[in-house]
Amino acid sequence: MFHGLLNKKIQIHKLAVIYLLILSFAFIISGTPAWAQSKEYFDTKVSAEERAIFAFFRAANVVPDFEYWITSSAEYEALGSDKQKQDYLVKEMMRLGHGYGQYDADTDVLEIKAPIVVKYHAPKKEGEKPVLKFRFFDLDDSNIPTFDFPFGFDTVSLVIDNINAFSSITLSPEQDQAIRAKIPYDDDEFDANLIVHTRVFKADYDNPVKNAEDGKRWLMAGKIAYVECEVDSFYAQQKNTLWDSVAPWYEKQFRLKNMPEEEKYPHPYDLYK
Repeated sequence: MFHGLLNKKIQIHKLAVIYLLILSFAFIISGTPAWAQSKEYFDTKVSAEERAIFAFFRAANVVPDFEYWITSSAEYEALGSDKQKQDYLVKEMMRLGHGYGQYDADTDVLEIKAPIVVKYHAPKKEGEKPVLKFRFFDLDDSNIPTFDFPFGFDTVSLVIDNINAFSSITLSPEQDQAIRAKIPYDDDEFDANLIVHTRVFKADYDNPVKNAEDGKRWLMAGKIAYVECEVDSFYAQQKNTLWDSVAPWYEKQFRLKNMPEEEKYPHPYDLYK
């Protein structure tokens, strides 16, 4: 019965997206703006923040209220005439509707880059091992970081499972040697970035929390696909990876994602081998 209800939800979900696209085309036909034929009108680019909103609603099996999302934006409010607002609404409905339709909750990941503070703890006595620790700004070890994304006047907050498991790493001799060559100094904090690829697997749409500004705050949870600690090189204008980790279930996708484009597909001559 559960699978039947889930399939029904997915069908309704797809129909809603199709209806949204048909409605947008109807707007275009009934009142085509002067610039509607330009390539810009059919822009399909979406931001990282918008992809996070797609991930939330996909995980919640709920179609986003695109009109609310668009009309509550500062860009929409800044437009002068009703015609400009209608044209902008149609354009954004098309762009966001297309982006939402393309987002695959089973394969897509969100990529987050967060500033952190790192400290290398050198061994103080014989037998001790060096440790590399990090913390998020304005948070101590007991706090769980959240990553916020705006949805109109509301907010979607992402919690990443087990992110603090990487906050303290005991180093092997080989790891210690490699890291010591990249850090600016020992036993003192320095700035770095934490890069996380996370796949959203759970979202709670039915129980939002009210914000101080009377807006809503929804929660979603993600699992770590890939995590990397990155620091600026103090020898050259480049980034150095102190450490990274990829989840076993994400290894193949991560390898393909970072493979040069010419290596992703077989060469025609390979087909005859």
